[in-house]
Amino acid sequence: IEVEGEYILCYGRIEESVKNFTLLLQAYKISSLSNSNIKLYIIGDGKDVDFLNFKIRELELENYVIHKSYIKNPFPFVKKARFTTLTSRHEGFPMVLIESLSLGTPVVSVNCKSGPKEIIEHEHNGLLVVNNSPTELANAFDTFIKNKPLYEFCKKNAVESVGQFSMDNISKAWKKLLD
Repeated sequence: IEVEGEYILCYGRIEESVKNFTLLLQAYKISSLSNSNIKLYIIGDGKDVDFLNFKIRELELENYVIHKSYIKNPFPFVKKARFTTLTSRHEGFPMVLIESLSLGTPVVSVNCKSGPKEIIEHEHNGLLVVNNSPTELANAFDTFIKNKPLYEFCKKNAVESVGQFSMDNISKAWKKLLD
């Protein structure tokens, strides 16, 4: 995928009942990102691709929000993103947050049930906001664009913040548990 300019990223399964793309798109629309020429890329496939594309048109975001189908290796894309975002209603274990942070890309996530608050330390490796509030989410997006020192601080802390989730550390924990 060729990308020009700055962008934020949301990637994973396209399923509205879980991932809440309506919230994501509403927040993007009221944020200052489009005025700052920062696009929103959404990567993924799923049963609600038509709904997603409908919402993009309904909110008149066709020039700013780009949906791409699933790609085998999204990591080069994640690494170049300004930040990744997660707007789920609930999660099991949000791998996208760990993947993003491990690549040095900070995150903006809603504090949904199970997952994000175990991974994101607010204003340390990302921003964690109340769920289902387009205004709060938009403010967080804007904060990461306008507050450069905070953004750089979170970016600098991203990789080490997920060290406990490395395969090496997980293997050691299992070995200790089994011994």
